[in-house]
Amino acid sequence: MQPGDVLDGRYELVEQIGEGAFGAVWKARDARIQRLVAVKVMLPGSNNTPKDAARFVREVATAGALNHPSIVTVHDFGQHDEAGRPFYFLVMELLDGAPLSRHLGDGPLPLRQALTWAVQISQALATAHRAGVVHRDVKPANVMIQSSGEVKVVDFGIARVGTADDGITSTNVIVGTPAYMAPERFDSRGLDARSDLYAFGCLLYELLTGRTPFRGTLYELIRQHGEVHPAAPGTLRPGLPADVDTLVLELLAKDPDRRPPHADQVAQRLLHLAEQAEQPPAGYHATVRDVPAAEEDPYVLARRREADALFQHTRDQAAQVALQFETSIAQRRRQLDQDLADQRAHAEARAQQIVTDAQQRGEELEREAAARAAASLKQLTEAEQRTDLLRRQTDKLRNDAESLRRTVDNARRQASDFLADAAAKAGLGPATEPRRSIAPPAGTQTGSQSGAQTGSQRRKLPSMQDLLSGRSRSTGGGDQPGRPS
Repeated sequence: MQPGDVLDGRYELVEQIGEGAFGAVWKARDARIQRLVAVKVMLPGSNNTPKDAARFVREVATAGALNHPSIVTVHDFGQHDEAGRPFYFLVMELLDGAPLSRHLGDGPLPLRQALTWAVQISQALATAHRAGVVHRDVKPANVMIQSSGEVKVVDFGIARVGTADDGITSTNVIVGTPAYMAPERFDSRGLDARSDLYAFGCLLYELLTGRTPFRGTLYELIRQHGEVHPAAPGTLRPGLPADVDTLVLELLAKDPDRRPPHADQVAQRLLHLAEQAEQPPAGYHATVRDVPAAEEDPYVLARRREADALFQHTRDQAAQVALQFETSIAQRRRQLDQDLADQRAHAEARAQQIVTDAQQRGEELEREAAARAAASLKQLTEAEQRTDLLRRQTDKLRNDAESLRRTVDNARRQASDFLADAAAKAGLGPATEPRRSIAPPAGTQTGSQSGAQTGSQRRKLPSMQDLLSGRSRSTGGGDQPGRPS
C-alpha cells in the first residue's frame, strides 16, 4: 500500500499513521462525503489465512456494535483486491490525538488528570462488558487521548464475545500484552470481564506512578502476576489518597472473585475520587519514588537509572527479536498452510481426474460389450438361418434320393419283365405275368406308358426262330414266313 491508492473506489490513502499486530492504520479521504477517516488495512503478510481474516471481520462486528463516546466509531468495512489478492480494511473515525503511552513517556500524570482519564476508560469497558465483549488487551497503547482531552478505547482485534472460545484466537498462545495480563490468562483458567479489570488496574497503576506494577522478562512477568503482590501506588508516589491505593490493589487481586465485579462500579468510585482530588497548581509535576530511602544517594540513583535504561534497551531488543521470530514463524506457518492447500487441491484434482477417466473407460467398456453382444447375436442368428437352410436342403436331397431309388427299382422290374417277355416270345421260356410296378414318384412315366412302350418294342423284336433261321418278320406285311429274303 502507498499514498494515493484508492480502496473500494472511495477511500484515498493519504499517509500511514500507525501499525499494529494485524494491520496498518492510514489517514484517508472519503471521496463520497468528503471527510478524513482512519482506514485500518490488514498487513500484506497477514491476510493469507482464513483465521486472520475472520479475526479482522470480528473486530468490525465487535467495535461496530459498541456505541459509546469513549469507544472509537466504526464507519465502514470492505474488501480490496491488489495484484489478484484480496484483503480487508476497516474504516473508523479519524482521531486527532496521541496514544496514552506517549503521554506517559514524560512520567506520571497529575492525580486529577489520571483519574479523569481512568473514569472514561472504565466507562468504555463497562459498555463493552454489558455487550458481552471482553477486550483482552487493555493497555496505554490502545487508549487514544484526543486533543480535546476525551478518551477513545481502540483495537478490539483480539476481543472475545461471550465466554466460549470461537477458535479465532489460538489456544495455548499468549494473546495480549504480558505486562497487563491477569494471572488467569497465563494458566488457561478462563477469562471474563474481571480479566479486563485487572489489566485496567495495571494501566491505572501506570497512570499514577509512571510504571507498571511488574517489570521483567516474560517468565518473570508470569511469575509476578501469579505470585507477587504489588506495592501500593502510594509507596511509589507519596500523597496519593488511601482510597486510590485500595481501589488499585482490589483491581490487582490475584483471585478474580476479590476484584470489583463490574466496570460500572469502578467508574463510579473513580469519579468520586476525581471529584475529591484537588487541581494541582501550575507547573506541578508528580514525583515517583522508585527506590527505598536508603538508596536515594545521587550516585546510586544515577547507576540505577543507567541500569534501568540498559534493562529497558535490552527488553526492547528482546521484544524486537521476539517479534521478528513470531513474524517469521507466522510467515512459515502461512507458507506451510498455502503449500498444504496447494497439495490438497492438486490431490483433489488428480482424484477427480482419475474418477472421470474411470467413468469414461467404464462407458467405453460398456459400449464395446454392447457392440460385441450385438455382433454375437447377429452371428448366432445367421448361423441359425444357415442351419435351417441346410436342414431344408438335406430334407430335399433325402426326398430326391428316395424318389430316385424308387425309379431305379421300377426300371429294374420293367427291364426284368421285358427280358422275360422277350424270352417267352422267342420261345426260350414261358411268358411271365407282368409285375405290378411300384408307383413312380411324381414326374416319372406311368405303367401304361411303359407297357405301351414295351408292347411297341415287343412287336418290333424278331422271334427266336427268325433269329435262328436268319430271317425276320414284319408286323405290317413284307416277306412271308419260310420265304427266303
